[in-house]
Amino acid sequence: MLVNETARALLGLVVFLALGWLLSENKRALPWRAVLVGLSCQIGLALLLTKVPAITATFAAATHAVDALQAASRAGSSFMFGYLGGGRAPFSVQDPGAAFIFAFQALPAILLVGALSALLWHWKVLIWIVRGAAWAFGKLFGVSGPVGVSTSACVFLGMVEAPLLIKPFLPRLSRAEVFIIMVDGLSVIGGSMMIVLGSLIAAKVPNAFSHLLIASLISTPMAIGMARLIIPSAASSETHEPIVLASPYRSSLEAITFGTLDAVKMVLNIAGLLVVFVGLIALINMGLGALPHAGAPLTLGGILGWLLTPIVWLTGAPLGELQTVGAILGTKVAANEVVAYSDMMALPPGALSEKSLLILTYALGSFGNVGSVAILIGSLSAMAPEKVGEVVELGFKALAASFLTICMTATIMGIIGG
Repeated sequence: MLVNETARALLGLVVFLALGWLLSENKRALPWRAVLVGLSCQIGLALLLTKVPAITATFAAATHAVDALQAASRAGSSFMFGYLGGGRAPFSVQDPGAAFIFAFQALPAILLVGALSALLWHWKVLIWIVRGAAWAFGKLFGVSGPVGVSTSACVFLGMVEAPLLIKPFLPRLSRAEVFIIMVDGLSVIGGSMMIVLGSLIAAKVPNAFSHLLIASLISTPMAIGMARLIIPSAASSETHEPIVLASPYRSSLEAITFGTLDAVKMVLNIAGLLVVFVGLIALINMGLGALPHAGAPLTLGGILGWLLTPIVWLTGAPLGELQTVGAILGTKVAANEVVAYSDMMALPPGALSEKSLLILTYALGSFGNVGSVAILIGSLSAMAPEKVGEVVELGFKALAASFLTICMTATIMGIIGG
């Protein structure tokens, strides 16, 4: 059975790349180097980050640091919201699971991480990391400086904030370069959301933050390779002047202040989108439930589960769990990763094997959903109005590319960890 699952997974990697080639705008100009480098980096990083003891120990330490961040965030939220924010309840709690309130206990972590990210940028810690990653991407994939900076910063800052670093260069980027930025933004999870999602799934997924960070790190090179596969024209035809990365803040206190204020906007956006998307899914399920049916009523998750069963089969997930995994993966694409991870956590014990849970954890670990496409289109159009036509045209193609990228990430992790 294990051999069969591995064979399906290896076939899946080939099929996912073949699907990317079918979406290509120029099927004759196959960028073999970019694709092979992306796949090699994806597999190599996955092995390096999960199998080398020294590195896994570092990630374990990072998980402890995240636990400290969550505890610090809980101290702030409980001071502000009392027991709603995670403080001691003034009554006996019969169901501890029901005491977790996402808005008051998970979202406040974004504020703390936003402030710390701004502080680390001001202290130039993140600047040096981004510079190093941008140099590496330039050497490996031949991408220009602006593209290298945006893609390398996306894991730390997010899909909207990273392109802001290269805002002056956006109008001059080629269509292929814009596409790489869009695909990468939809293929990873930004730093703040990693903390939120890690706290959300920690009860079922040990070392949840490490898994989410690894997912973004190994998806990034393949996102560039997949983008080059679908739009194979040269990533850059223009020589850009060097990008100066500097802190916009005059002091550490100013960095903390404005980092927090910027994070407040993100929290409000996330909260609003969650209310709307959860409500829309419930409305759709009500409509489907009203249709004539034999047996259990139709649901959006059930339909998406059937549609995505072939894709999940190609990831190497156990046969008896394909529809369950497909339904949650479909919810992620149609709604967002928070709703999908919440559905995963709501599954009864034993509903998924450890391998399916691992595959699903990585398959959900990106911003690749319809709502994020709208956010990305709106933000890039505001930064570079000259690129509105291109950005709108490329939106759903970027979503497809990011979906294939995360499927490859989940498949590789299923092979390695399963």
